[in-house]
Amino acid sequence: MANHMETYIQVKNGDVNVIEKLKEIFTPIEGEYQVDASVLVDKIYDKSPEEYDRGWMIDEVGAKWMYSEFDLDDDLEYMELRLTSAWSVPQKFLEKLAKVLSDIKEDCYILGTYEDEGLDPIGAFLYSKDWDDIEDYDVDIDYDKVWDDDIYRDDIYTKLNDLKNEMEEYYHEHLEDKKNNPEDYE
Repeated sequence: MANHMETYIQVKNGDVNVIEKLKEIFTPIEGEYQVDASVLVDKIYDKSPEEYDRGWMIDEVGAKWMYSEFDLDDDLEYMELRLTSAWSVPQKFLEKLAKVLSDIKEDCYILGTYEDEGLDPIGAFLYSKDWDDIEDYDVDIDYDKVWDDDIYRDDIYTKLNDLKNEMEEYYHEHLEDKKNNPEDYE
C-alpha cells in the first residue's frame, strides 16, 4: 500500500445551508489552494492542534494526516470534495462530516470513492445520518497494464463507479423500507 489515499466525496441532497457549512469547513485560507488537517479538525471536531496528536488523528479521523480540496460553484447539484490522507480512507472523518451535514439537513448524505495511489485498495462509500457502508472493490488489477492501457483503466473506474451507484441504490431501498415499515426501525 502506498502513502497517499485519495477520497472523492459528493454531497447529496444539500441546500444553501449545507453549502454555507461546506464553505465554512473547506474553503482554504486566502492564498492557499487546500485546507490541512488542523483546520479541518478544528472546524469538524472543534479541536485546536494543541488538543490532539497523531494517535488521536488515527483513532478519531482515520488517518495521521490529511488535507482537502473543494470544488463548489453554489450549484446544489454539484458539491464535490477531495481528501488526500495518509495510508487509509479517513472513515471517522467521513462519518463525522455526514453527521454535521445531516444535522443541517436531515436527508443530506455523502457518497464517493477512494483510491490508493497504487490502486490497492480502491472502493466506494456512503455515509448518512443512519447509514454507513464502505467497500473495497475486489478486483485483481494488472498494474503493468493499468498505466499503459486507457481502455483497461477506464473499465476499472467504470466498475468502481458501478459499485458506488449500487451502494446508493441500496441506501434508497433502505429509506423506502424505513418509510413503509417504520415499526421495524424503532
